[in-house]
Amino acid sequence: MIVEIANLQNHYEIKKDQVKKAIREFLKREGRDAKLSIAFVDNNEIKKVHQRFLSSDEITDVISFPLGGESGSVNGEVVVSVETALEVANSKQSSVEGEIILYVIHGILHLLGFDDNNRINSRIMHKKEVEVLSFLGYRVPEIEDGFL
Repeated sequence: MIVEIANLQNHYEIKKDQVKKAIREFLKREGRDAKLSIAFVDNNEIKKVHQRFLSSDEITDVISFPLGGESGSVNGEVVVSVETALEVANSKQSSVEGEIILYVIHGILHLLGFDDNNRINSRIMHKKEVEVLSFLGYRVPEIEDGFL
């Protein structure tokens, strides 16, 4: 398993070893190998990525880009807005680290084929996030998505 992390923001200190450990434990539980690149950015940068690749001028929390690869292996890039995670965690009075891990797991779930484009898919994905975050020892997020 290869997990590369780029910290391109300075809003919050990223504990790379903890992020890698969470990813490894999650994917081991799923029985999946992976080649992942995780980029931690600020709102300005994720907005640029969102505009360039998805034609949206909005700030978002996480964007995933699947890359081709071996069958059974999860290959892709996940871009996480740490600034958004910090804002959301502060508004919910919860852990910034937990919010960041949620976004990373959410991005990887997209790479695994999960989608949140409608109410049914969003509920399925949220249920999986709850399962994974609980397994990893993080507080389970409240339902926030408009689809739920």
